[in-house]
Amino acid sequence: MTFIKKHFSFKWLLLALIVQSTVLTAQKDTLQSMIFVGTGQFRPTIADASKMNETPVVVDSTKKLPLGAYGFNSKKINTGFDVDPIAPAQMVGEPLTKLYSGLVKIGMGTYTTPYGEVWFNSLRSKEHAYGFRMKHLSSKATLKDYGFAGFSDNEISLYGKKFLKEHTLSGNFDYARNVVHFYGYDPTLFELEDDATVQRFNLFSANADLMSHYPKASRYNHDIKLSYYNLADLYKSSENNIKASGYLQTALYKELLRVNASVDYYNYKTKTDTTNNTIITLNPNFIAKGERYSAQLGVSFVMDMFVQSKFYFYQKVDLSYNIFDEIIIPFVGASGGLQKNSFKTLTDNNPFVFSELMMKNSNQKYELYGGLKGTLSSKIAYNARASYQSVGDMALFVNDREELLQNRFNVIYDDVEVLNVGGEVTYQSREKLRINLRGDYFNYKAQTELRAWYKPELVITLSANYNLRDKIVAKVDLFYLGNQFAKTFEADASSATGEKVVAKELNGVFDANIGLEYRYNKKLGFFLNVNNIASVRYMRYMNYPTQRFNLMGGLSYSF
Repeated sequence: MTFIKKHFSFKWLLLALIVQSTVLTAQKDTLQSMIFVGTGQFRPTIADASKMNETPVVVDSTKKLPLGAYGFNSKKINTGFDVDPIAPAQMVGEPLTKLYSGLVKIGMGTYTTPYGEVWFNSLRSKEHAYGFRMKHLSSKATLKDYGFAGFSDNEISLYGKKFLKEHTLSGNFDYARNVVHFYGYDPTLFELEDDATVQRFNLFSANADLMSHYPKASRYNHDIKLSYYNLADLYKSSENNIKASGYLQTALYKELLRVNASVDYYNYKTKTDTTNNTIITLNPNFIAKGERYSAQLGVSFVMDMFVQSKFYFYQKVDLSYNIFDEIIIPFVGASGGLQKNSFKTLTDNNPFVFSELMMKNSNQKYELYGGLKGTLSSKIAYNARASYQSVGDMALFVNDREELLQNRFNVIYDDVEVLNVGGEVTYQSREKLRINLRGDYFNYKAQTELRAWYKPELVITLSANYNLRDKIVAKVDLFYLGNQFAKTFEADASSATGEKVVAKELNGVFDANIGLEYRYNKKLGFFLNVNNIASVRYMRYMNYPTQRFNLMGGLSYSF
């Protein structure tokens, strides 16, 4: 069998050589010669497989080095580096407005009304401020169907401030001389010299104030005031007043505790009597403010040492909450207090009163109030408020019937309930335009008197101020004063006294005042004031009408 396989293989090999030789002969044009060398026999075999018995291992090439102990040997090395100074940055802004030490205004008006006013002030200083002011305004007015209505106002004021490290010390001295005439009579019935109806007030006053400016709320900030005045009239009546007041406040549990206190003493002396009164007040308050709310809670302890000592207790509550972005802020509160009625406070309101008056302090037993306030835009703010209060011994003026002329007033007192509803809207566009509209409605209910005499029921005011490029300044004041009532009498046979009280209604009045100022330059200016444009004569008090249309013009000069 082996021989056959070998013989068969040789034959196939010989046949392959012959075929290839034939092909090569056919390609003799390409291959010039070919040599074949054959040796041995071809024996195809397959080697036996050899299995690898090794297990694969992952070799980590990262080598962990052993940690040794290290130490630092610190040594200071002095360097010779010098820092070049850098000049501080400066803000370039508008230059400071030039200030003038003095200002003079002079003018003349209808009814022979001369006017003059002088101011003198120190310039900018971080250490002090001082100055003085003088004013004169008078008139020789004669009103139809009434007596001589001339008046004179003269004022001198000196003031100064000293700026300390954490305090401000300030003070002032004032003198005022005011002359009026009791012109509320019929000159066709009584022919009187001007001096026969004159009244003159002389007022000397002085004040001192020490206020702290501690930046930390935890410290005890304070303000201490001391004041004195002497008021005397032509009829030998005088009043001396000394008042010490102030407050002390500090932070308490992140809120504020403030304590107000005062001692107010006055001596009122007439030709026939002397009155002394001392009012001592202590008023602690706790004030808390949050992101949206504000609250003030306090009480007032008041001792009124008049004819006999009386002690009063008043509450103080004020709550407000910012509902939405300062646009709507509702508020409610309750308060009360003792109001001093003195010769000065009464003559400030009505200079035609008697020199000998009965004094009582008004007790505001309580006032309950509430309302809304806020801003409608960056230029418009509003405040609407309603209140109800009970006042004991409210001072009311009544026409006197004992003197022949019956042109002076006395003071009576009555318990009065007062309802007030009012509102205010303010529009301001930078320093260029400001408009303020305010209205108040009052409803008075007197316990004994028929009416709350000379208390108007409605008061509306509109004021506007317009500044055109600091060259032309215009001011407008419009106001409406509602009806008010005067106490009069008429015969009544059914009455035990033969007369009865009648409330005489004084009609309301609308009035308008306009002021214009033209500034020729920074030193020189001209002004024109027009009052009572409607030329309406109205009664502020019965038999005391106001002047009709009047105007005043003049100039101002700075130096």
